[in-house]
Amino acid sequence: MNKRLGWFIIAVMAQALILAAVPGRKIYTRQTGTAILLKVAPYDPYSIMSGYYARLNYEISRPPVLEQWQEQHHGRQLKSVWMVLKKGDDGIWHADSIHDSWPKSVPDNCIVIKGKEKGGRIEYGIESYFIPEDARGTVERDLRQHHDQARAEVKVDSFGNAALIRLLIEDRVYEY
Repeated sequence: MNKRLGWFIIAVMAQALILAAVPGRKIYTRQTGTAILLKVAPYDPYSIMSGYYARLNYEISRPPVLEQWQEQHHGRQLKSVWMVLKKGDDGIWHADSIHDSWPKSVPDNCIVIKGKEKGGRIEYGIESYFIPEDARGTVERDLRQHHDQARAEVKVDSFGNAALIRLLIEDRVYEY
């Protein structure tokens, strides 16, 4: 009987660890990551809302370096890609280069973010922005009217994982 109880406890603990690991990476990234600002790229205003989520696109999702990289790989889809970002004079981080694996040397003024290529764009896991129900109309209106001034504050950890922190539109801040 004690053996069964031991296996049961191990099974429950294993399931709890698996469930904790899912949000654990984002929590780690939010706590230890470096904060960067990304420009939110224009989006289709007619399909922005899906429930209480806004689908965010970023300039770094379709950077100029992506086309050249895709030509070099002849349409071969890779599991992960690593984008080197460099901070611009405007305070916004822009794509500098793209790699198949973690870059061997990264300049001090750059940061590496991990993504996945999907259909001619790169996704970083920060594309969905949860909107509280009471702010839904305000956020949607701000994104439609001021999309050219929308910025996202993101934290990137030492492994290249990204976590969305907040959305900034003009002088308004929407926490994630």
